[in-house]
Amino acid sequence: MAKRALVTGANKGIGFEIARELGKNGYEVLLGARDASRGAQAVEALKKESIAVSFIKIDLNDFDTLHTAADHVGMLDILINNAAIPGNLKTDKSNLDMGKSPFAYTTDDLRETMEVNFFGTHELIKSLMSNLTGEAKIINVTIPVSGNLYWQPLAYKTSKAALNVLTMIFGVEFAKTRSSRQIFGIMPGATGTDLNGEAPGAHGGMFRSAREAGQLIVGYALNGKNYNGRLISRAGSEIESYEPEGFIE
Repeated sequence: MAKRALVTGANKGIGFEIARELGKNGYEVLLGARDASRGAQAVEALKKESIAVSFIKIDLNDFDTLHTAADHVGMLDILINNAAIPGNLKTDKSNLDMGKSPFAYTTDDLRETMEVNFFGTHELIKSLMSNLTGEAKIINVTIPVSGNLYWQPLAYKTSKAALNVLTMIFGVEFAKTRSSRQIFGIMPGATGTDLNGEAPGAHGGMFRSAREAGQLIVGYALNGKNYNGRLISRAGSEIESYEPEGFIE
């Protein structure tokens, strides 16, 4: 019997490539997206590659769709939380100004981004707990939240910081209860998508393609190693805590 995976935000970009790569590795894929029409188009594209895939409506801003999904997805071996919004990046320069000043964000900007990227993802994970097999993996597609002086989108980074903390704390709980399940984050690095308005190869080759990112994420998902509670960088380094080593409260 084929293993099953659910990927959110999978109608395009990194999510689509994750779904494709999982399908190539023999997984039955549930392609989650909020837009049914675009989701159906993505499903048809993958079916042409002989991938076992079906659409399921997942809108992280609509909890009803998350609860409904839990009633219909059946058992899952992998849940990949890829769906996210960049937050309001509009400025006088551009509608997608990645250099937007952190002082230009409003509270509503922060709230909107947190509602989708953190609260929605949290609700989906909680809703699907009973759908996860005993050795299931929950993988959160995420980013580092420090160390870059030139890329500081406040709303997006804040939401991912919260997701990273959730990943670590849920991982601790799995360990405490001696669960064989895992939850971990993967940071694929700078990737050119419509989320940031960048093309693969932009800025001296800094931005890689969605396909490369999808292959990287699935590679970590299927390599047999236990990353529970950790954040994994593109290069393979592992982060278990944001605090310096030896830090005591």
